[in-house]
Amino acid sequence: MVDLGKVKGLEKLTCVRLAEVISQKNTISSEIITDALYAQDKHGDPFVQTLVAGGHITEWDLAKLVAENFQLPFLMASSYAISEEAKKRVPEKLLFENLIIPLDLFDDVLCIVMPILSPWEVIGKIQRETKCEIFPYVGLISENKKVLGSMYPTFKPWFDQEQKRREVAATKRANTKGQAGDWMSIFDAGDAAIQDNLGAPPAPKKPAGPSPKR
Repeated sequence: MVDLGKVKGLEKLTCVRLAEVISQKNTISSEIITDALYAQDKHGDPFVQTLVAGGHITEWDLAKLVAENFQLPFLMASSYAISEEAKKRVPEKLLFENLIIPLDLFDDVLCIVMPILSPWEVIGKIQRETKCEIFPYVGLISENKKVLGSMYPTFKPWFDQEQKRREVAATKRANTKGQAGDWMSIFDAGDAAIQDNLGAPPAPKKPAGPSPKR
């Protein structure tokens, strides 16, 4: 373990900041990064998990990037004898939702392993829930899933259900996007037809017939 003094600068742990680092490395296109940030902001899809799951970067490479640029230590969660006190300190739901591993508790300092990176908002929430200062380690998404599954029998069913929910939501969004595209095509076609009509010569007028007798 490293020196467990209070960690400064945790508020810098944001996905926007990580996105800037990735952009500077030119490892992922700006369009993919923007889409991943939008998915997190709009739909709650974790930024780092979206990048890794999409095959845009390996979790090892991303973890190395986070550790180097945010000056944080790396730790494989399964290599540590997890404290029961730390385990009891954080609500299961909070751990499951954010794929975080509680490692140990030293006075008022709680050590956790993040799934590569957890945004400051998540860390702040854990601090409020546990009334502890947080010391984060950079970990791996796959490793944290494995450790949570061994620690909590309820994790795997919860995670499977959550994955299905996300997949259904993503499918609905894709279908909605497709429908929006179809509607826009209809409007575009209508607009083109109007423009064609405006550009076409006016139709000849019919000669006026005799006025109807009253």
